[in-house]
Amino acid sequence: MNMTFALMLLTLFLSIFHFLYGYKEALRISNEDGRVNGVSVIFSIPLGFVFAILCTALYQQI
Repeated sequence: MNMTFALMLLTLFLSIFHFLYGYKEALRISNEDGRVNGVSVIFSIPLGFVFAILCTALYQQI
């Protein structure tokens, strides 16, 4: 297994993790009353997109 394939798998799993974590946090925040801290959602969803773009770029190199 070459390094590009391993990095692609790593970025794929990180992308899936960040999307799922952002979704879970958004559901948790939606049930809160009053002021909420949405920093985790603000950072996890864009990170999911960044890792998805990296995964696509690495996949095209294989």
